[in-house]
Amino acid sequence: MRQTKNSSYTKMFSVLNETEDFFEVDILSRIQEDYLKYHENNLVDYMRLLNKELLCPNCKSIEIIKYGKNKSGSIRYKCKSCGKTFSSLKDTLFFSSKINLKAWFAFLECILSGSSTLEACIVAKISPVTGVEWMKKIFKTLNHYQENIILGKKVYIDETYVHEDSSKIYFLDDIGKIKKVKKQPRGISRNKICILLATDEDKSIGYIVCHGRPQRKRIYNICKDHLIKQSTVIGDIDNSITYTAEKMELKRIMYKSNTYEAYENLEPIDQLCARFKFFIDKHRGFKKKFLADYINLFIFIDNEKKIEKDLYKTTLKLLKMMFEYNKSSK
Repeated sequence: MRQTKNSSYTKMFSVLNETEDFFEVDILSRIQEDYLKYHENNLVDYMRLLNKELLCPNCKSIEIIKYGKNKSGSIRYKCKSCGKTFSSLKDTLFFSSKINLKAWFAFLECILSGSSTLEACIVAKISPVTGVEWMKKIFKTLNHYQENIILGKKVYIDETYVHEDSSKIYFLDDIGKIKKVKKQPRGISRNKICILLATDEDKSIGYIVCHGRPQRKRIYNICKDHLIKQSTVIGDIDNSITYTAEKMELKRIMYKSNTYEAYENLEPIDQLCARFKFFIDKHRGFKKKFLADYINLFIFIDNEKKIEKDLYKTTLKLLKMMFEYNKSSK
């Protein structure tokens, strides 16, 4: 997203033309130099990092030259063979972006390392508004990430809860009338969103189930696409999980909640729930209509840490996924 004329950076740089203070000019000049380093878009940088060769989309020629910029500030190219002009970012998430790959990479690296959106914006030197828009692009990329995840033979399952937005909190009074309240009521109610988490220790899944206590049919509909017939379901004694195991004819091992036996044997799912709670708390304040997107992002981060411990390679993988995302085909 392009920086507006009223952005804090634009106001800061305008002082350079007005001030005569040597130290102020020196400091602001350094900030401006650092800022511009992150905000010069260059398609060649994208191609080089992603191991893609810049080709003419019309004749596939490699004889390409720069040919000015479009209205959004992105560089256009001209093919010397056929004479066509183009931008290879068309129909991609980066098509109208004026901010270069260094800022994108810094932003993604922060998000994948567990930083909040605001912290990532500070590192990438972009505005919080731009950061929110970039998060939406990440969400689009990961929208179908969990669809093909199949868990293994030992599957740990549990539910956890997230508070509903404060504007939607309500309770029933003594006569059954709905009242809105500012303070979150205690216990499990429709003011809390039930999240199903499952893991086989190598990979995990997470989905929104419902508001309030878990509904067994919804949990079954989620699990049936991610479990195999050889799976053994492990969890605490829960009617919804038992229902899923019986209907899918799976082996099950259940432990009574809040016992030493459960604490000792359900560690993988307990740790997953704890990591999820920490992740959500780090991004607290977002609208719950984006909760499913944040769950997808958490599952991607958690799974990739088990596959690839190198943050650089994980960031590069997500960047490639975003680059290959075609808006016109979705």
